[in-house]
Amino acid sequence: MPTYLKAFMALSIFAYMQGCAKEHMEDLVLNAEGRALSQGEEGSSSTEIEVEENIAQKIEMDDVETITQRLTNELIEVGDRVFFDYDQSVIMDEGQETLLKQAQFLNKNTDILVTVTGHCDERGTREYNLALGERRASSVKNYLVSLGIDADRISIISYGKEKPSVAGYNDWAWSQNRTAITLINN
Repeated sequence: MPTYLKAFMALSIFAYMQGCAKEHMEDLVLNAEGRALSQGEEGSSSTEIEVEENIAQKIEMDDVETITQRLTNELIEVGDRVFFDYDQSVIMDEGQETLLKQAQFLNKNTDILVTVTGHCDERGTREYNLALGERRASSVKNYLVSLGIDADRISIISYGKEKPSVAGYNDWAWSQNRTAITLINN
């Protein structure tokens, strides 16, 4: 798990336990202790720890999902996809602008790992489109690396024509499916 997520979760748990939720936490512990004592169990420290662990796990899951969703939304805003001409893997000017914004986003969020997925339109064989999708994803990765992003932070995968963004058998649909999409790893 990235360092910034661990730090954020630790701070959130600490704030939750120490802040305005202290009374609620005490009620949870007292209720749990009461149940434990009524069931004949001795001591409250293990019950208190169990309650704290359950709350910490819930907060951790919620925070990870919230942070990941926020970062994904930010990436979509700066541009998460680059489009290509038919049978090409060369990054066009518009794609270069998008990748510059992605590089700025990744430099701001240094613990994020991403996967670039390469896609093709439905024309051509499965094998040919898998190779073309890989070239497209590699082009994006190489361009981001040229902008200073560590290559180890970027993985690639080709879906070829197997995962189209848009259904349809026309020029517009095909143009929308000739892409490389950058996704944040969970």
